[in-house]
Amino acid sequence: MKVDKRPCEPPPVQRKDFRAALGTFLSDAVPALRGDLIRDAVVGQLLTLIDTYLPPAERMRPGQMLWYAVDRAEKGGYGKRIEDTAIRPVIVDLVTDEDIQAFVDHRPRRERQKQVAVRLHRQSHEQGGVFTYADTGALMRLSPSTVGMYIREYERETGQVVPRRGTVHDMGPTLTHKRIICIKHLKEGKSVQQTALETDHSPEAITRYVQDFKRVHVCLKEGWDLGKIAAATGLSQPLISQYVDLIQEDGTVSSFDEVPF
Repeated sequence: MKVDKRPCEPPPVQRKDFRAALGTFLSDAVPALRGDLIRDAVVGQLLTLIDTYLPPAERMRPGQMLWYAVDRAEKGGYGKRIEDTAIRPVIVDLVTDEDIQAFVDHRPRRERQKQVAVRLHRQSHEQGGVFTYADTGALMRLSPSTVGMYIREYERETGQVVPRRGTVHDMGPTLTHKRIICIKHLKEGKSVQQTALETDHSPEAITRYVQDFKRVHVCLKEGWDLGKIAAATGLSQPLISQYVDLIQEDGTVSSFDEVPF
């Protein structure tokens, strides 16, 4: 007698679900996926994506919101479209009990918004994503430039780097994080590893920023203009201008002269 070695399937009443509907759709719409093994694997991956990117609402508390951030492990590139960029869903606290209390206590609106902007960026980073100013601006109904102003103010006031895509992926003309990194490593004498830990940067990025700063500093002391410094270092003039601003922030080229290069 021939024995049926096929695995036991649940009864039909249990197979009338979204997985079955998705399998039927793929079988009809994509003929190449008519085979059970391939189709079942694709259906499984699609269901995993749905669970990841569309978590059940009951998982979130009041005041929380789901948002899609750029994956922290993604690499930035000139002209790279967001459609070609890895995305990570994150759940952030748009309103907290502390926010409500700050409102009740009549704390200045600017101070309250600054704290929310910083929190959103940090929560995204903790979950493996990075926010842009546009992300936070959309959530807070503020312009990206206003969010950027709040973040830079916070960094200047606290000496702490707020992780966002421009700094994590080394994109854009952000100066404050370079300033904090150079001060921590060169003036405060912290190691590359400690500076990296305190600023949410890789040791390689810390080393690159510091070496670029040193080269610009030496050239500037020689009285070179931006064009000559760019030719000698291979750095862009806008980037050189950022380091020059940092070196001359107290009105003199000698602000870092005592640093052992």
